[in-house]
Amino acid sequence: MSKTVRLILFLLFVVAFLISAPLVVLYTAGYRLDLGRGRIVHTAVLNISSLPRNANIAIDGQELSDRTPAVIETIVPGEHEVRLTKSGYLPWSQVIAFESRVATFATDVVLFLEGSESPTQTVSAVRSSVSPDLSRLAYVTQSSSWLEVWTTTGSPDSTKLLMRLPSSTLSTQTLSWSLTGKYLLFSQAVGEREELLIARIQDGTAIELPVLAGTIEDHWWDASQDDLLYVFSQSEGVRRISLSGERLETFPLSAARTQSFGDRDLLLTHSNDRSILSFDEDGTASILTYLPLGTYEFVRGPRGLVSLYEEGRHRLILLDPNNREQPIILNEEATLWSWNDAGDQLLTTSGYDLKRFTLHARISETLTRLSTPIDRLAWYPLGAVALFQSNGATNALRLDDPSGPTQLTLIENRHGPFWTDTAGDALYLLNDTNAEDTIFVRQLQ
Repeated sequence: MSKTVRLILFLLFVVAFLISAPLVVLYTAGYRLDLGRGRIVHTAVLNISSLPRNANIAIDGQELSDRTPAVIETIVPGEHEVRLTKSGYLPWSQVIAFESRVATFATDVVLFLEGSESPTQTVSAVRSSVSPDLSRLAYVTQSSSWLEVWTTTGSPDSTKLLMRLPSSTLSTQTLSWSLTGKYLLFSQAVGEREELLIARIQDGTAIELPVLAGTIEDHWWDASQDDLLYVFSQSEGVRRISLSGERLETFPLSAARTQSFGDRDLLLTHSNDRSILSFDEDGTASILTYLPLGTYEFVRGPRGLVSLYEEGRHRLILLDPNNREQPIILNEEATLWSWNDAGDQLLTTSGYDLKRFTLHARISETLTRLSTPIDRLAWYPLGAVALFQSNGATNALRLDDPSGPTQLTLIENRHGPFWTDTAGDALYLLNDTNAEDTIFVRQLQ
């Protein structure tokens, strides 16, 4: 090979190195050529995971070798369709706007199984109630001579009889759960006489209540501790029953409602023009705040805070008792609401809208608005997903998708209370629109 040829090859090599070396450096630093714009841009990053894992990832129809969870660092800025697929599951997709040098997160995207609901059993429920943790249903059946209270997680082999008592055609029955659903209370009122029966859900044991003097006119569960029940009568006032300690206490101060708060008690009283929330300080009422006059009850809320619901104006109020200057954190119109298990996010609806309140940021945002009212509302056990029922459809709303919430209908044309198993594997629904009440199951995971 002549010196001239070797020189030409050497120069070509030098030129190629001078051109390729910067390109390699730019490529490893995250730069790519944007053919559409004809320029080099810094890429965006997608951090994506799914429940369940190992879902296929495709961007703009091109399937990647990565499976969830994955971090993809080679996305050209702009709008791209991201799609997740997994055999046997319904696909998920969103058009996401990516920005240069910015990481976009699509974490714990919940994928639901394909399929439809199927009947599991038929019941004849005159009353029903879903447990606070959304894991089981209690229902009442009635014959000519007996009332029976049953519970079920949804499958026929989990259905068990809790209580049986004589039936009265003139009676009014209610079901209510303790704070976490450890106990179920059945009340039957005939005229001015009210009978209370309580069973422990775990083993079906009937809980013996102490003999109560006077006619019970009201009763409610403590919204802070699981085994405390309150009863009220004009003759005896408010009394607290400890189911685990088998104790009966009478309050020295009169109140319309009471609740435990740590080692103290909260009292709700009424004056002529307002309601008053106070601490019981050794028999003396220490006022925490004043509220508009109304019919309030203590309801489940985050630990360390107090939650009240005013039925007349449909107001859900969240308070911090340790902040005497400005105790009210939230005052929201709500007909339905649900806290997540962590107690840091709240779902509310006043009828046609669905909102989320984030506790640490003290921010309320509207997630969606519907043309038909929301009848039932709850959190799904996996991911940030709201379950709600409207117009006979039970829907899942994924809340934290990058481009905004996405909605998926799980069950159509069936109306009634719904619940899931604790793992989120199955959704159950008691269809109460037909002559016979049928429990349906829809497999989700």
